[in-house]
Amino acid sequence: MKCSVCGNEMTASATCQVCTAKLRDESGAARQHVLVLGAGLAGLSAASRLVSAGCRVTVIESDDHVGGLAASHTLKTRWGEFDYDNGPHRFHTTDPNVKSEAMRLVGDEIVWAQRQSRIYLYGRFFHYPLQGGNVLRSLPPLVLCKAFLDYLAVKVRNIFARRPDNNFENWVVNRFGRKLYDVFFGTYTEKTWGIPCNRISADWAAQRISLLSLWDTVVKTLFKRRDGNVPRTYVSKFFYPRRGGIGRLCVRYAEEIRAAGSHVLLSTPALRVHHTDGKVTGVTVGGPGGERFMSADRVISTIPCTLLARLLTPTAPAEVIHAVDSLKHRSMIFVYMVLNRPTVTPDHWIYLPEQTLTTHRLSEFKNFSPDAAPVDKTLLCAEITCDYEDAEWRLSDAELQAIVVKDMGRLGLIKESDILQTFSRRERYAYPIYDLEYRTHRDRLLAHITSIDGLLSTGRQGLFKYNNMDHSIGMGLAAADNLLGTGKDHAGVAAGQEYYG
Repeated sequence: MKCSVCGNEMTASATCQVCTAKLRDESGAARQHVLVLGAGLAGLSAASRLVSAGCRVTVIESDDHVGGLAASHTLKTRWGEFDYDNGPHRFHTTDPNVKSEAMRLVGDEIVWAQRQSRIYLYGRFFHYPLQGGNVLRSLPPLVLCKAFLDYLAVKVRNIFARRPDNNFENWVVNRFGRKLYDVFFGTYTEKTWGIPCNRISADWAAQRISLLSLWDTVVKTLFKRRDGNVPRTYVSKFFYPRRGGIGRLCVRYAEEIRAAGSHVLLSTPALRVHHTDGKVTGVTVGGPGGERFMSADRVISTIPCTLLARLLTPTAPAEVIHAVDSLKHRSMIFVYMVLNRPTVTPDHWIYLPEQTLTTHRLSEFKNFSPDAAPVDKTLLCAEITCDYEDAEWRLSDAELQAIVVKDMGRLGLIKESDILQTFSRRERYAYPIYDLEYRTHRDRLLAHITSIDGLLSTGRQGLFKYNNMDHSIGMGLAAADNLLGTGKDHAGVAAGQEYYG
């Protein structure tokens, strides 16, 4: 028999003597045991808060590293060390508590940067967020004239017969006109999500595009607000760990949790989540030592809520499984290239909306921190969205390199002779897809999970919500506070319209 906490072999009882001692406070009373599924920012921030409150916590992670989508890795080569993330990440927040939490984790080992991101179109670069002057100077004259005529036409039309904001396409066209929608929004969005924009929920537009119209773009470009507050899309200053990538946040969380006597178990997937009479009782996990049951007073899950629902034992009702089957994710391939060049662009990332390019975004980690790569070398990341296990998902590194090199050649950025090494990583659950019916299915699924006492699903994956890193930390902290009885609404984090960019 194995201890339900540390996994060591034992002869009797549910926990070994060492772990039994850890389960009790000075008065001899048993401490609450909380299992946290997923070692990303939401899971680790929740675990950290609970540990500091005196709870006994075990974090379960299926990967061999912490971080989830915000994980980082270090590639050691004969040319030096390269830190890299799962695509570009920049940390900024308007929540002082979350900011102090992040600053505490990274300490003084940070660099501050001014974001530069651009869109490549018509053989030219456009600043993103859109800037009125840059758009006026860079768009071809005929396209610019068409854009303004379309914008004026839609403003007049909206006075008499405004189309309903019932999908992404209508939402954007109602505010920018057809031509700007086609140029800056429609093509890239459809390329990223793999479905037509009239099948994407207007929620995505309302949460992704903080500027409401072309006039708003011009005004907010030319005139700064006197109170110093700007839409989140326009926040440009952010910080980044000097070494270790953005995943340094999660690494530090894990170090703190372990130092406090709790556990972060890697390569340990959740296999079944058990509940009896409407209350969670524990989780069966896998790993190198085989299956074992871990009892728990509470379970905080930050794994995909669709996966959680399939792990429930007894099985979820048929209507919940139908909701699970109806919720989809877009997957991502990250193609990394070590280059024999000191730098490629000054950008943190570049959007590539043109359908003739397979790559949809580029990022260069040396622009986040100069110490992320050797002085005379750099590492470029090309992102390709796809569906899980489709033809692109199954491409080899050599095939991916050929695709990316072809794309970069069209942009004039790199040559094949610049490449020293290529490798890739894949993320199955990259983006929750906001199709027209997603909210109905998501709400039905989360309602069932919430109905199980002691089981709480949170974070980007746990709430089927596209949000930023600071929101994931906020969700985790709020979820922990919820279990501690302070009534925090973890699901209400990142519920506004201006939280991307």
